Amino acid sequence: MRTEQIDTLPAQLGRGANRRQFLAGGVATAAGIFAAAAAVEPALASVIGAGERACCPTRIAMPLAVPAATLADLSVGNAQAMKLADSSDFIKRARQATEELANRLPDQTIRRATLDLLRNPAPTYFLKAPTDGDKGQVRQELLNAGLIPAATTVEGIYPPVADPHQAPQAFWSAPGSTYSGHHSYPGGLAVHEWVNATLAEGYVDTYGKVYELTSRPDAIDASIARAAPLWHDLNKVTVFQWNSDGSELVEQVIADTGAHHPTSGAEAIVRGMPPAFVIALLSAHDPPTATRANARLVNYLRAAAIIARVDPVAAGLLKQLPDGTWVLAQDPPHIEGYINHLSDHDFVLSGDTAAILIGLLTRLAPEFGINPSTQPARFNLFRNLVLSQLSDFRLYGYLLTGGQAAVKAAIQRLDLRQLQTP
Repeated sequence: MRTEQIDTLPAQLGRGANRRQFLAGGVATAAGIFAAAAAVEPALASVIGAGERACCPTRIAMPLAVPAATLADLSVGNAQAMKLADSSDFIKRARQATEELANRLPDQTIRRATLDLLRNPAPTYFLKAPTDGDKGQVRQELLNAGLIPAATTVEGIYPPVADPHQAPQAFWSAPGSTYSGHHSYPGGLAVHEWVNATLAEGYVDTYGKVYELTSRPDAIDASIARAAPLWHDLNKVTVFQWNSDGSELVEQVIADTGAHHPTSGAEAIVRGMPPAFVIALLSAHDPPTATRANARLVNYLRAAAIIARVDPVAAGLLKQLPDGTWVLAQDPPHIEGYINHLSDHDFVLSGDTAAILIGLLTRLAPEFGINPSTQPARFNLFRNLVLSQLSDFRLYGYLLTGGQAAVKAAIQRLDLRQLQTP
C-alpha cells in the first residue's frame, strides 16, 4: 500500500493534489522546481490516512483545506478564462480539432451526443439529486460504500453551478488538470482531448492494420474507442472552474481519484450512453485488465452509478458475485477501454513540461514587472496568458533548443498589455 504526496507546493501555483503528477513519476521534478519557488506562498500540506475508508491502496491525497468558492467569484474567473482562451489562436485550433474529431465518429448516435457534450458540457447529473438533501444522501452512500474519504464534501461532488442545464464555462476555456499539472491553463482541456482523441484514432488504425481487428465486426467499436477520450475529462469544466484571481477550484477525491473522473462517468450514464461506452470512458485511469485485479475501475463504476442514481447491475456496468465481490459486466473486457487508457498517457510528458515551465515562469516573472509573492493574481494572469498562447510544450521546445533566453524571447513577442494594470 502506497501513499504519494507533494510536501511543498506553492498555493497559487496549485491549490489541489494532482493524481497525474503522483502517478507519472513527475513528482521529483515538480517538487524540485516548486521548491525553488517556495517563497511564493507557504506550502499546502496534503494528508489522507492510507486506511481511511480507502477503496484501494491510496494514490491521491485530499487537500488539508479546501478554500470556499462562491458562484459570483467563479463566474468572474470563468469569464476571464474564456476571454483568454478566445484570444488564443492555439486554443481556437484545439477547439476546431476536437469538433472535427467528433464529426469523424462513425456512429451517428455517439457522434451527435459527443458534439452536444462539447458544445455544452453541462453537469446534468446534478438533476438526479435536485435538492440539498438528495445531494447529501449521495455523499453518504459514497461514504458508506468506502468510495470517498470523510474529507470529501458535497461540494466536491457537486461544485457550485448556477444552472445544471448549462456548463459554467466553455469546454475550450477549462484547464486540463489542477493548477500545477498538465495543460493547466485556459483551453488546456481542449488541447489535452485533442491529443488523446488523436492518439485513440491512431490506436484503432494501428490495431486494424496489424491485427486486422477492425475488419472483424464488433472486435473494436471504433466510435466508442475514439469518442471515449473526448468524454472522460469533460467534467473538468465543472470541477476545475476558475477563481477570480486566476487560480482553480480545488478538486476533491472520489474513488481514490480526481472527482472529475467518476462524475464524468455519471454524466455519460445520465446522458444515456451505452454501458460499453461508460466502461471504456472510466478505463482512462485504470485499464479493464482481465489478468489482475481491476478493483479501481470497478470502484469508478460503482461511484459513477451512485452519483447517477442507477443500479450498476441493472445498468449493465457490473456484476456482483455470491460473495459480494463486484466485477465488470464485460467478460472478457472490450478493447475500447484499453485504447482509452493508452491514449490518456500524454500526461507522462506534459506533467513534467508543465512543472518545469511553471517553475521557470515563476522565476522569469520579476523580469516582466511581476512579483509572484505580492501579486499572486497578476502572476496567475501572466502564466495563464503565456501558457494559453504558447503552451508549456512549445516553451519546453524553446528551452531545449535555446535555453531560458529563448523562452523569455518567445514571451516578449506576445501581447502582454493586459498585465500593465497591477
